[in-house]
Amino acid sequence: MKRLLFLCLYNLFFPIFLLISLPGYLIKMKRRGGFGTGLLERFGIYRRPAAQEPSGGLYIHAVSVGESFIALKFIREWRKTHSEPVVLAVGTATGHQVVRQAAIPGVRPLYAPLDLPGLPGRCLDRFRPRAVVLIEAELWPNFAEAAHRRRLPLLMLNARLSPRSEKRYAAVRGLTALLFSRLTALAAQNERDARRFAGIGVTPDIIRSVGSIKFDVLGDTPQEPRSEFRDILQRLSQGRPVVLAASTHAGEEALIARAIREVGACPLIIPRHAERREAVCTDLRAAGFTPLLRSAGSLPEELPEQACYVADTTGELRDWTALVQVAIIGKSFLARGGQNPVEAISARVPVIVGPDMSNFADLVALLREAGGIRICTAEELTDTLRQVLSDPAATAAQTEAAYRALSVHSGATARSVALVSEYYCRS
Repeated sequence: MKRLLFLCLYNLFFPIFLLISLPGYLIKMKRRGGFGTGLLERFGIYRRPAAQEPSGGLYIHAVSVGESFIALKFIREWRKTHSEPVVLAVGTATGHQVVRQAAIPGVRPLYAPLDLPGLPGRCLDRFRPRAVVLIEAELWPNFAEAAHRRRLPLLMLNARLSPRSEKRYAAVRGLTALLFSRLTALAAQNERDARRFAGIGVTPDIIRSVGSIKFDVLGDTPQEPRSEFRDILQRLSQGRPVVLAASTHAGEEALIARAIREVGACPLIIPRHAERREAVCTDLRAAGFTPLLRSAGSLPEELPEQACYVADTTGELRDWTALVQVAIIGKSFLARGGQNPVEAISARVPVIVGPDMSNFADLVALLREAGGIRICTAEELTDTLRQVLSDPAATAAQTEAAYRALSVHSGATARSVALVSEYYCRS
């Protein structure tokens, strides 16, 4: 009875929320190139006949770009032992682009259905998977019910729960327990996350601590530097060290670029959202830089004296990171929560972050204890960057310490595959 009441209330209010937010969502999708890529799949409208769709394999639900990368990493490991088709459902145009560009054989990129009554079930009936995987906390009530009615194993991978989210879920523990009760298994990133999930009402028997797929870098194939990117940075830097401002948010581009200029290095900016390029360029010009956009094509024959390269593209962060000397992580100086520093650590690039990395608190605590990360305020950034660039021995020790610290997550991808296989083979 409680579940029925919960679903009735959810299906009463969610469509209202959707109608209010839909115009903004569509505008964002247009800016990010979503139109013409099959976006109507979100509304249950498909281009190809159902008979031509892959079926009988694995369905993975990963909404954001970050979750898409985690899903792709999982799929590459999964494909070593499973040949059945995989459907990878995302919620954003950039995530869809990342999946298409990965071009993994046997993987069908899909826009995830909106969580409206009927749409999740229609999607699952179309692809008839043997099991459903949710990346991180992507658990939607109607989708969970549709999977349950079809007796599909529903597994959540790479699950984490921040202290802030834990408080919100705990405030409605009864509803949380109802929602999470549809899960077959939950793979937490660490024991602390496992305890947090148990504390908000998830059945302890279904929780396993397997590590983070995202932080499982020790088994990754080293990134081969792209010659095109190397040539661009060699022309721009003219022998100076290249410093990356990674996944920056509003105002951080100019702040970090100024610090990079003050230490005599070459700035490379990769904004978190590529569609912010105009605002980024405006801020950089106001700070005395001449921004050069990757989307504009090749570099000009004569480079401006205060050139600042902006890689306003999607899915290339790892490629650029492999070629820089230092990475400064955005959303940690002028915004809240921080961004993921693992790409840089995986490439053995020293990392500097701002004071607010609350979205990665456990990881930063681990790195800080190991001496594998530098944390500073906006005012301290120039001096911190100068220290990193001027002391190669200490910097090398920092990067190695950070890399070793992530060893606790080594094998997390393989363990996640083993967990899914356990239920996949039963179905």
